[in-house]
Amino acid sequence: MSWIMGLIGLIVLSFFLLLLIMLGKQNEPARRERFKKEFQNKYHETLILSQTNVVNEEFIHRLNNALKADFMETVNTEFRLQFPRYSQNQVNELWRELKRYFLMAAVFKKIEMFNVKVDELWHIMLKFEKEYNEFCEMFIGRRIHHIPHGQPMFKPGERTFFDFCYVQLFSVDSISLKIWGRFFKHGKGKELLQEFENEEMTKLKNKYMHDSPSSLGEKVFESFVSRFKEYKLDKSPIWQHSYKDTSDASYAYFAYVSMNDSDDSFRDLFGHDSSDSHGSHDVGHGGSDSSSCSSCSSCSSS
Repeated sequence: MSWIMGLIGLIVLSFFLLLLIMLGKQNEPARRERFKKEFQNKYHETLILSQTNVVNEEFIHRLNNALKADFMETVNTEFRLQFPRYSQNQVNELWRELKRYFLMAAVFKKIEMFNVKVDELWHIMLKFEKEYNEFCEMFIGRRIHHIPHGQPMFKPGERTFFDFCYVQLFSVDSISLKIWGRFFKHGKGKELLQEFENEEMTKLKNKYMHDSPSSLGEKVFESFVSRFKEYKLDKSPIWQHSYKDTSDASYAYFAYVSMNDSDDSFRDLFGHDSSDSHGSHDVGHGGSDSSSCSSCSSCSSS
C-alpha cells in the first residue's frame, strides 16, 4: 500500500512541476517585453566607458557603433531570462566591463577573462554568430575569438597582466572593483613595468600587441607603452599628487609599485584580500559573482 501512496505522491509532484513550467512559458512573452523596455530605457548608460587618456575617443565610438543596439537588446533579454535576479542596472555594469574587455582584446595578443557573468554575456553573444561576426568586422576588421579552457585554471600571472593593462586604459571605480575584485592581488607587476619602461617599442609590439590590430588599436598600444616610458620609478611624489588631483588609478598604480609592501595607502584599489580562497570550483571571477579567487579563468580572447 505504501508504494501506491508513494506513486500517487510522485504523480502529484510531477503534475505541479509541469504546471509551473507551463505557467513560466506563458509568462515568458511578458517578461521578454519588460526586459526589452528596460534595456531601451537604459541603453544610453552602456555607451559610457570612462576610459583614461590612453584610449582615444574614436576607438570608443567605433566600438559603440559596431555593437548595434538591437543585437545588444537580444543578448540582454536572453541573459535576463537566464538570470532573472539581475536588474537592468546590474546587467549594464556587465555590459560596460565586457565592452572594456573587447577593447583590450582588440589591442593585446591574449586577454584572460576573470568574471563568470561577463563571460556568460559574451557566450550569449556568440550564439548569434552572424551578428557577432558583423560586430567584430565593423569594430576591428577581424573576429575576436573566444577560447574556452575546458576547466578553470588558476592564472595569477595572467591576472596581473590583465590588471596592468586595465588600470592604464580605464578608470577604476566601484563597478570595476565589484566585477573584477581588487587589482594586483598576486604581485605588483614590477617585471612588466620594467620591461615596458626599458624595452623598444617594436619588441613590445611583437610580444604583446595583437598580430593584426586595427590602426586605432595600434594607436592605443603605442599610447599605453608611452605611459610607462614617461613615468619612471623616481617620480613617485608626482604620481601620488596626480592621483589625489584626478582619482586616476593609473597614477595610483605607479605610486603603489614604488611603495613598501606594508604601506596600505591604496588598499581600497590594490593588494591581497585575505577573504579570497582557491578551493571553490565556482571559479574566481571576481566581485560578487564568485566565492573564490579572482585569478582563475575559463576562457580568453585571441
